[in-house]
Amino acid sequence: MKRRDAFQNIALITCGTILLPSCKFNSGFTVGNKILSYDQLNIINKVSEIILPIKNLKIVNPENLTQFIFTMLNDCYSPDDINYYLSGLDEYSEFINTKNNNHSLIFDNINSLDGISEKIRFFINTTKDLSITHFTTSEFYMTEYLNYEYAPSRYIGCISI
Repeated sequence: MKRRDAFQNIALITCGTILLPSCKFNSGFTVGNKILSYDQLNIINKVSEIILPIKNLKIVNPENLTQFIFTMLNDCYSPDDINYYLSGLDEYSEFINTKNNNHSLIFDNINSLDGISEKIRFFINTTKDLSITHFTTSEFYMTEYLNYEYAPSRYIGCISI
């Protein structure tokens, strides 16, 4: 009888360890030491889509634009810059709520608007730089626009010089 209980417990523990990694514990992405909500993710998506509208292009990347932005922020920026970016995101979301969620008003004349703080400018400029970097390092851009060929390229023999 004890052997049967032991086998049941082993089977239960094995099934639990198999199913545990498939459970989703956090509700958003982590940037620095802060977990972002889905509202903040949507704001970053909208800003990056306004800056670089690539929805209709068939770009295949290992990660989408938002994941790329978060990876670059976590890996390449200092904690002070990350906190400055996140505070700019918070100020931008408050500023957009006062403008009835009209993002295009800000991007028409971002440098000439007096009501925009430096944190919001840093947030928008960083998102712009990372969005452009994500696009220009994609395989689609490299092969279609730069005519890039992967190393070692093709072999062309018997060419007259």
